[in-house]
Amino acid sequence: MNKIKEKKANIMISKILDLEKENLKTKKYNDYDMIEKVKKIIEEEVKKCY
Repeated sequence: MNKIKEKKANIMISKILDLEKENLKTKKYNDYDMIEKVKKIIEEEVKKCY
């Protein structure tokens, strides 16, 4: 069970880091938008667990 949680956490971290890298290059999203996008990534992964 812990390996599954670790895998899900790593997936979330990867998605967030990819989003951050992309935004550093493009400056497409402001801080508020980035916060909302990160929240959405976390919520989607949590929903998949339940």
